[in-house]
Amino acid sequence: MPELEETSMAAEIAAKFINYTSKHVFLTGKAGTGKTTFLRKLIKLTHKKALICAPTGIAAINASGVTIHSLFQLPFGAFFPDSAGNIINQNISFNFNTPKTIVKHMNMQGNKRRMLQELELLVIDEVSMLRADMLDAIDFALRYVRRNRNVPFGGVQVLFIGDLHQLPPVVKNDEWRVMAGFYKSIYFFDALALQNNPPIYIELDKIYRQDDAVFIGLLNNLRNNKITPEDTALLRQHFKQDFKPSTDENYITLTTHNNKADSINRERLTQLKNKSYFFDAKIQGEFNEYAYPNDKSLELKVGAQVMFIKNDMTAEKRYYNGKIGVVHHIEKDVIEIELPEEKTVIEISPYTWENVKYKLNEATNEIAEHVAGSFIQYPIKLAWAITVHKSQGLTFDKAIIDVGDAFAPGQAYVALSRLRSLKGLVLTSHLRESGLQQDQNIHYFSKSKQTAEVLTEQISAESYDFIRTYLLTAFDLNLIRYYIKEHLQTFDKGEKSVKQKYDDWTMEIFRDFQKITATADTFVNQLKGLFAEQTEHTFFNVSKRVEAALKYFNPLVKGISDKFLAHIESVKEEKQIKTYLTELLELEILVYEQLKKMHKSKALLQAIIEGKEFSKADTDALLNTAERNEQLQKAIRLKGEVLKVKSAVEKKKKEPKIDTKLLSFELYEQGKNLEEIARERGFSVGTIEGHLAYYVATQQLDVSKLVKANKIKNITDAVESQKTKSMATIRDFLGKDYSFGEIKLVLASLFPSEE
Repeated sequence: MPELEETSMAAEIAAKFINYTSKHVFLTGKAGTGKTTFLRKLIKLTHKKALICAPTGIAAINASGVTIHSLFQLPFGAFFPDSAGNIINQNISFNFNTPKTIVKHMNMQGNKRRMLQELELLVIDEVSMLRADMLDAIDFALRYVRRNRNVPFGGVQVLFIGDLHQLPPVVKNDEWRVMAGFYKSIYFFDALALQNNPPIYIELDKIYRQDDAVFIGLLNNLRNNKITPEDTALLRQHFKQDFKPSTDENYITLTTHNNKADSINRERLTQLKNKSYFFDAKIQGEFNEYAYPNDKSLELKVGAQVMFIKNDMTAEKRYYNGKIGVVHHIEKDVIEIELPEEKTVIEISPYTWENVKYKLNEATNEIAEHVAGSFIQYPIKLAWAITVHKSQGLTFDKAIIDVGDAFAPGQAYVALSRLRSLKGLVLTSHLRESGLQQDQNIHYFSKSKQTAEVLTEQISAESYDFIRTYLLTAFDLNLIRYYIKEHLQTFDKGEKSVKQKYDDWTMEIFRDFQKITATADTFVNQLKGLFAEQTEHTFFNVSKRVEAALKYFNPLVKGISDKFLAHIESVKEEKQIKTYLTELLELEILVYEQLKKMHKSKALLQAIIEGKEFSKADTDALLNTAERNEQLQKAIRLKGEVLKVKSAVEKKKKEPKIDTKLLSFELYEQGKNLEEIARERGFSVGTIEGHLAYYVATQQLDVSKLVKANKIKNITDAVESQKTKSMATIRDFLGKDYSFGEIKLVLASLFPSEE
C-alpha cells in the first residue's frame, strides 16, 4: 500500500487546529486516506505534550499508544455521569460506575498524576469504538486529576481519530435502557463533555486504497445514505452464491464470526498434505496476552494462503498490510512467501510489535514514551478467511464477502472498503437494505462538517484566543508564588530538623519571587489591554511587549531556578534531608517549567504572525536543554539514590485499597471466562470462584451461569442429605469431580446472608 505522498488541505487544516488552537478535533476519512500516517507525523512534530490511547489493547498497540482503561485507571463497566438522577430506583443488572466509584479505583502514582497534569493533547485513536459514557469517564478523570473541574477534560485538547463507518461501540440492551436517560446515542460525539464544545469535523479526502471511480462512488453513497438503484444493481452483478475459487486465485473470505473464519482456515490448512511448521512468538517484558497482534504459535505449511498484517518497513516496500501471498518454502528459521501478482518469492523476517508506556521525564518535564514489552512474530497469518472486524485497516485485491443477514447498519461499507476495486469482489449472499443503511446518528453528526474556507477562517479566530490564553498563563506567576508560600509555611521554629536551619533562606526566596510576581501581574494586565483592542496591529504590538518582557523576566526567573539548584547541591550531603530536597526539587521544576512557557509563548506568537510552523524541535531549541539536564541530574543524585519527584499540586494521600473481588467480577462482566480471569490476574480458578461467590450471594450473579445444572442439584441434595454446610464434607461425599469453588458458589446461592 503506498504511503501518503502529499499532504492534503484537510490534513494541513487539522494540523493547524491542533497546534495553534485549543479546539477539539475529529479527524476522519474513508478507508485508505492516511489517518495513521497523519497521526505518526503529528506525534513526531507537534510542540504540545501529547499521549495516544485507544479503546482496546490491539488498537492501542497498532497506534503505538496505551489503552484508555490503563491510562486513566478506569474500572470496567458503564459510566453514569450522575450517581443519582436517572438511575435512582432502577433495577440495574449490570456493572456500572459513577464519579464516586472512579475516584475509589484511582490509584495513580506521583509520576503518572504529574504526567496527566502536564498533558496538553490527548489523542484517541479508533474512536468509532469509543462509547459516549467512556468519554465522559475520561472527562471526569482529567478534571479530577488536573484539579480543573470547570473545564471539559481539565483543559486538555482532544484529537479524535477514526472512521465512524467502521467498528461501532458495543452496548448491551439492558445497559442502553438506563444510558438512554443520559445520552442521545452511544457514539462518542454524544458525550455530555462535548455538548457545549463539539469537535471540529475534518475529513481527509484523498483516497489511497481505491482508484476505481465507480467503486469510489458506490462507497461514498454507502457512507452518505444515498444508495441508488444503480448501486444495488451494481452489487447484484457480483453475486455468486456457490462461488468456489481455485487455489491459485488467492481470494480471502470476509465473514462475520470468528469461529467461521477459523473453521475455514483450519479446514483449508488440513487439506494441505505438507508438513506443519510451528513458529512461536518471542514475548519480552510486559505484553498483555489479550493484546497479542498475532498468534502466539503460528502454524504454517507450504502452500498455505497467508496475508501480511504489517507494511514492509524496508526500502523495497515488497508488501503491505493485507497483501495476500502463498507460503513457498519453510525451514527451521526461514519462511519464503510467493507474491502471485509480482510472480516473485521473498524471504520474510519477524516483526517486533512494541507495548508502549508513557512517563514524565523528571529532568525535562516532557512526556516520554518507553517500551515496556515486545511481541516478536512473523507478520503473516492464515488468510483463506478473516472476520470483517479483524479486517479493519487491511487492503485486499480479491475478497469473497459472506455476510448474509448478520450485518449491523452500515457494516457493508466496512467489508466493501477493504477492496481495491470492484474487479476483486464476489458476494455469496445478497446485502440486505438494513446492512446498507448507515446509522442516522452518524449521518446527522457528519452534517457538522464545514468547508475548507470556513475552517480556515475559524483557525484564525481560534488561534487568537489560543495565543492570548497561552501568553497570559505563561506570565502569570501567582500559582508558583502560592506553592513557595505554602512551602514556607511548613517551617516550624519549634521543630528540631535540618530543614529548619533554612527558614531564612526560604523567606528570602519567597520575597524575591513575590517582587517578580507583582511586576508580572502588571505585565499580564497590559497584555489583556492590548488583546482587548483587537486591531490589525494587535499581534505586532503584543509581540514587541512580550519580547521586552522576556528580556526582563528571563534572568530573574532563571536566577530563582539557579538558586534552588545551588541550594540543593549545598545541603544534599546532610543527613535526614531527603524529604526537604524533594520539596526543593518540586519547586525548582515548577519555576523552570514556567520559564520554558515564557520562551515558548514568544516563539509561538512569532510563528503565528509569520505563518510558520512551530514544532517539537523548535521547542527544544528555545533553551539550553543539555545544560539544564546536566544540572538537574546532578541535583537529584543523592548517595547512589535518585530523588523521586511527587506531584507539587497534589498532596499525597493514602489511596483506597482495591477490592480484588470487584476486579474479578468486572472481568467476568466483560465476557471473560474463569480460566481467562485467573490467567490475567495470576490466581487459581478456585480463587476466582471464591471472588464471584460474593456476587452470587448478593444476587448480582446467577449461579447457573457458573456451575452446571446437574452439579447444582447434586450439591444442593448433598447439603440436605448430609445436614451440613462444610465444603470438605460435601466434597468427600460427592467426589473429586466437584471443586471447592463450585461448592462455595452453590452454598453462596443457598445461604446468601452468610457470604
